[in-house]
Amino acid sequence: MARQSHTGNARRHKSPGRRKKAAARLEFVQDYIPLKEIRNGIVETTDGRYLKILEIEPINFLLRSNEEQWGIISTFASWLKISPMRLQFKSVTRKADSDKYVAGLEADIESEDVTACRELGRGTIQFIREEGSREALSRRFFLIFQYEAVRRQSDNDYGEVYAALQTVTQNAKTYFAQCGNSIVQPKDEDAFVAEILYMYFNRRSCVEDPFQSRLNRVVVDAMAAKRRVVGIDPVPKIRTSNFVAPRGLDLSHAGYIIMDGTYYTYLYIRKNGFPQQVRGGWMSSLINAGEGVDVDLHLHREIRGKTIDRVAQRIRLNRTKLRELQDTSTDYEELAGSIQAGYYIKQGLSSRNEDLFYMSVLITISAPTYEELQWRKQQMSDLMKSMDIQVGDCLFQQEAALRSTMPFLYLDPGLERKSKRNVLTSGAASTYMFTSFELSDDNGILLGLNRHNNSLCIVDPFNTKVNKNANFTICGTSGAGKTFTMQVMALRLRMRGVQCYIIAPLKGHEFKRACHKIGGTYIKLAPGSSACINVMEIRPTLTPEMELIDELDYNDIDSMLAKKIQQLMIFFSLLIPDMNNEEEQMLDEALVKTYAKFGITHDNNSIYVDQSRGEIKTMPILGDLYEILKENPLTTRLATIVSRFVTGSAQSFNRQTNVNLDNKYVVLDISELKGKLLPVGMMIALDYVWDQVKADRTRRKMVFIDEIWKLIGGAANKQAAEFCLEIFKIIRGYGGGALAATQDLSDFFGLEDGRYGRAILNNSKTKIILNLEPDEAEYVKDVLKLTRTEIRSITQFERGEALISSNSNKVPVIIKASREEQQMITTDRAELEAMLNELKAVADIAESGSNGSSAGLTGGMEGKDAED
Repeated sequence: MARQSHTGNARRHKSPGRRKKAAARLEFVQDYIPLKEIRNGIVETTDGRYLKILEIEPINFLLRSNEEQWGIISTFASWLKISPMRLQFKSVTRKADSDKYVAGLEADIESEDVTACRELGRGTIQFIREEGSREALSRRFFLIFQYEAVRRQSDNDYGEVYAALQTVTQNAKTYFAQCGNSIVQPKDEDAFVAEILYMYFNRRSCVEDPFQSRLNRVVVDAMAAKRRVVGIDPVPKIRTSNFVAPRGLDLSHAGYIIMDGTYYTYLYIRKNGFPQQVRGGWMSSLINAGEGVDVDLHLHREIRGKTIDRVAQRIRLNRTKLRELQDTSTDYEELAGSIQAGYYIKQGLSSRNEDLFYMSVLITISAPTYEELQWRKQQMSDLMKSMDIQVGDCLFQQEAALRSTMPFLYLDPGLERKSKRNVLTSGAASTYMFTSFELSDDNGILLGLNRHNNSLCIVDPFNTKVNKNANFTICGTSGAGKTFTMQVMALRLRMRGVQCYIIAPLKGHEFKRACHKIGGTYIKLAPGSSACINVMEIRPTLTPEMELIDELDYNDIDSMLAKKIQQLMIFFSLLIPDMNNEEEQMLDEALVKTYAKFGITHDNNSIYVDQSRGEIKTMPILGDLYEILKENPLTTRLATIVSRFVTGSAQSFNRQTNVNLDNKYVVLDISELKGKLLPVGMMIALDYVWDQVKADRTRRKMVFIDEIWKLIGGAANKQAAEFCLEIFKIIRGYGGGALAATQDLSDFFGLEDGRYGRAILNNSKTKIILNLEPDEAEYVKDVLKLTRTEIRSITQFERGEALISSNSNKVPVIIKASREEQQMITTDRAELEAMLNELKAVADIAESGSNGSSAGLTGGMEGKDAED
C-alpha cells in the first residue's frame, strides 16, 4: 500500500473553526494497526496476544415472553461465570448490504424469457437499492476474547493456544445455543476474520470495494513491487495489516477522527452515569439507535477470593472514615452509600455465588460529513439522557478511544478510569446485546423492512438448512393486506424462477391485473366459461426425468386409475355430502366401468396410445359417467345430482381439458362459483395443480390457496380438509411449498375442533400474521406461542404491517412493494382512481398529439395544392 498520512486527510476534510496546523508526519497506516498475523482463525497482535473473534447471530429478544427473557439472561450469566477473564462485545451498525441479494436477482432476471418479468425485476431491483440506501440497516455482533494461561511451557507453543481458544469457543457455542443464538461457522476462518477487520477499518470503501477485490489488488501491487509475474512467480510475503488497513487516517483533531473518508467521534458512559436499576437486554436501545452508532462493551472479571478480601477491607476503611465525619458533611452520604454498596457486593460474592466484573461501555458515532456527525452525536446524547444515562465526551482522547474500540480487546487505561463500573454477574448479564434479530437470506424474496431495526426482511422458503419446509400461512382480518402480501410474494418468487400457482376462490379479479402484466396464464373456472379442466382426466405424475432419477418404470408404480378414483371420491363427497356407503360403492363401480369403456384399466400402460411418445388416450368426461349412473336404479339419485354438470347450468365443466399450466405464473379464478360449486371448483383446481406439482421434484414451486377456510372450515367436507392437509404435509417432498391465506379464523379452526387449522399452521414453517381483531388473535395465541406483547401489537397493526414467525423468531415487518408492483396488485379505491386518472391523462396527451400531427399534415397538403 502507498504511504499514508495521519494528517493528510485533513486537507480534504476541513472542519469548521480555526485550528493550529499540525506538522505533517508521514507514516504507514499499517504500522498503526496492532495486527501481526491471522492463522487458523486466531488473531495474533503485535504485543504478543492471541485473540479469537466470533460472530453471534442475534435473536428477537424483545418479543420473547418474560419467562423466556429471564431464561436467556440466566443462561448468559452462567456462561459469564466460566468465560475468559477479559471480554469485548461489539455491535456494528451500517447500511444494509443488498448487493448479494441483488446480484442473485439480476442473474435470475438475465435468464428469464418473459420480457414483462424482466422489466418488473429491474423495477424491483431499483426499489431494493433505494430502500437499502435510504432506510435499511444491518447489524453485526461480535465476541472477542484472548488466550489466557497461568504459564506456558514455551512462547512458541501454538498448539496449546489453539486448543485453549477452541475450548472456549465450544463452551460459548453451547451456552449461546441455549440462549437461542448461533455462532457463525465460516468455511475459511482466516478470510472471515480478515473481512471483519477490513469492514471495521474501511467502513466506506468496503461497500463499493469488497474484501476480495482489496485482496487481489494488494497481491498484484506486491508482485509488481518485487517485479514478479502474476501466475508464474510465487507471491511474496505480505503483511497481514496491508489487507485490512484503511486508505487514510487523520488523528489531528481534538473532537473527532477521519478514517477511510468517514468521520468518527466517541462517547463513554461515565462510571457513575448508569441508572440504579436496568432490565435485561437494556442495551438494545443503544444497539437500535440508528445508523452510524456502534457499541463496545468491555468486561473484566475479578477473581472471587481476592475480591471478597478487598471488598471487606474497603468496607472497614470506609466505616473508619465515616466515624470521623459529621452527618452534615457532604462526604457523609457518599461514604454511607459506598459502605452499603460494599455490603451488597460482599453478599453477592459470598452468598449468591456471583462474580465481580468491571464494565466499560464505549459508543462510536460515525457519519460521512462533519455536520452530520455532530447532529448524530447530539441525538445520541439526548437519547442517553432520556434513559437516565450520563455520557462523557472523549475530547482529546480520540486516538485512545479508537484503540479501545478496535476488535483487539484493548481498553485504554485513561478511559477505563473514567468509565469503569463494578457490577455483579447478574448486572453484567443484563447487558446481553444480541437482541436485534434480522431475517435475511441472500437467495430469498424481499418482504419488507423490520420495524424494530430497519433491516431488510428477506425470506428464502426453499433454504432447507434453515427451514424444515417451504410452507406459509397468512392470517389477517378483512382489509389487513392478505391479498397484497400474497401477490407481492408470488411476483417476487416468480422473478426468482419459482413456479407459482394461485387458487383464488374469492375476488379473483384482484389477481388478474398482475397476472396479465407479468405474462402469466389466467384461467377462469365458472359456469359458462370457455376454460375447462376435465376432473376425470388421468394425468401421469411421473415424468421421464423422475424415472431417470428414481430408476423407476411406469409399470412398477401403483395403479394411476386407483389413485384417480380416490381423488374423484373426494370430489363427489363435496358435491353430494350426504352420500351413504352403498352409494359410494356403486359410484366406485360406475367409475371403473366408465374408464373401461375408454380402454383404461389398472394397467398403467392402458392410459397411453403410445407410451414412448407420451401420447395419452382420450379421457372420459362427466357426461360419460352420467350415462353409466343412469343405467343403474340404485344410482339414479347420484345421476340426477351429476346432471347439473351435464345438462344443467354447470355443463361447461363437461368437456375435455382446454387449459395449459406450463406457464410459470398461473392464476385459477373460481370466484364466480357459488354455494356447493365453490368447494367443488376448488377441488378441481387443486387436483389439477397437485398433479403438476408431483410431476417434477427438481423444480421449485409454490401453491397459493387463498381463503382456505372454504375447504377446511366448519362447513367443509372432512375428505377435502384431509386433501388440503396432505398437500401441506408432503409437498416438501416434491420440491415445493404451499401458502394458505385466511381471514375467517373462527371458521379456519371450525372443523373437528380446529384439528385441520392447527395442523396446517404447525406444518407451515413460516407464519405471517397481519392485523387481527382481539378475539381472532386468541385463536392463534396458543398455536403460535404468542406473548401478550405480541397479541397487543397484532391487534394494533396498520394495513401492510405483519408479524413474521419463523424458526422460533418473530419479526415485525412493514410489507413494501415497488411502484410497478403496487400498481399491479393494489385494491385500494383511491389508488385505483389515481391510476385511472393518470392513464386518462396519458391517453388524452397521445390523442391530442395524434390530432396535431393530422392537422399539420392537412395544412401541408393544402399548401401544396394552393402552390400547384
